Amino acid sequence: MHAAAYYRAANFYISLDDADKNTTYDQYVDLIHEIYKHEFETSIIKEFHVPYENAYLPVWQVYPVEKKAERNVVVMHLGFDAIKEELIPIIDFFRAAGLELYLFEGPGQGEALFRNNIRMTHEYEKPVKVILDFFNLEDVTLIGLSLGSYLAPRAAIYEQRVKRVIAWGVMYDFLDTVLSRRGKFLEILLKILLWIKAEAAINFIADMKMKKDSYARWGIEHGMYVLGTKTPYAYLQKLKLYSMKRISHLVKQDFLLITSTHDHFVPLSHFYKQSQKLKNVRSFTGRIFTRHEHAENHVGFGNVPLVVNEIINWIKMHTCGVQKDTLSDLQNQLPEATNSETKMESIFRNKTGLHQEELH
Repeated sequence: MHAAAYYRAANFYISLDDADKNTTYDQYVDLIHEIYKHEFETSIIKEFHVPYENAYLPVWQVYPVEKKAERNVVVMHLGFDAIKEELIPIIDFFRAAGLELYLFEGPGQGEALFRNNIRMTHEYEKPVKVILDFFNLEDVTLIGLSLGSYLAPRAAIYEQRVKRVIAWGVMYDFLDTVLSRRGKFLEILLKILLWIKAEAAINFIADMKMKKDSYARWGIEHGMYVLGTKTPYAYLQKLKLYSMKRISHLVKQDFLLITSTHDHFVPLSHFYKQSQKLKNVRSFTGRIFTRHEHAENHVGFGNVPLVVNEIINWIKMHTCGVQKDTLSDLQNQLPEATNSETKMESIFRNKTGLHQEELH
C-alpha cells in the first residue's frame, strides 16, 4: 500500500512534460487493483465502461451487502484532482448501510483524463445523464467531491432524476477560490485584467509567478491540462464557468452542504455565501467539520469516516425516514477491515469517540 501511495503522490506532482506522468498513474492503478484483488475478482466492485463522446467513462458499481427490494441509489463523482482508486476504503461504508453505489470518473478525472484524454466540462449534466441512462437509474442521490460541489448541483438543475444533492466540500466560485490564495492585491489585479481581457499581461504575470513559485507552476499547469487550455489566460477565463453564483436558485432538490473550518483551499466564507443562495431547495442541511473532530481539512480529510457517516445518515433520513444512527451503531454494521482498510477503520475508532452534542 505504501508503494501505491508513493506512485500516486509522484503522479500528482510530476510535470506534464515528464514521460513518467502516465506511467506513474498506470503503476498506481495496477497496485490498487492488486491490493483489492478480492473485491474485483468477486465482483464486489464491478467495472463498466460507459460510452461517452468518442471514448468512455469508467464506472464502479457496488451493491449493498444485503440487497433489498427497495433500492437506495447513490451516484458519486470526483472533482479536479482525485481519482476513483483513492476512494476504495469508503466503499464498505456504503455497502454496509444498504446503499447501491455508482462511483464514476467524469471528464477531466482519472481514467477518463489519463487514458481517454477527455477534458473537464462545466456542463456536468451531460456525463451525469449518460450514467443515469446507461444504468436506468431513478430517484438518485448525487454526491460531488471537492470541485464536484459545483459539478453535482449544476447537473441536478438539468437532471430531475437526481432527487438529493450532496456537495462534499464547497465550490461556490472556482475562480474566486483559486485567486483567494494568491493575496488580495494579486486577486484584484487579475480580476481587473480578466475583465478587460488583458491576455498578454495575465500570461506575463503567470509566467513570472511560475518561475519563482513551484506550487504556482504546478497548479497552473495542472489546471491547463485538466481543462484543456493552452495558456494561463485561457485557463483563468475557463474557471469563470465553474460558478454557482448565478444558478444556485435553480437547484430544487434536498441539499447537504459540507465544509471544514481550516480548508487550505476553499475560504469558509464560501460556505455561507452558497448557503444563502440556495433559496429554492426542497430542504437544506449544512455541516461544518472542525479541528476538534480532526476533520478540519479540505473535504474533511483527517477523519473521512466521520464525514462519510454524516453523509450516510443524511441519505437515510431523506430516503428511509429513519433517525440518525449513532456512530457506534454504524461502526458495528461495518464488516471487518482488511488490507489497507485497517488504517481507515482505526481512524474511525480513534477519532469518533465524541459525544453527539460535540459533533453538531
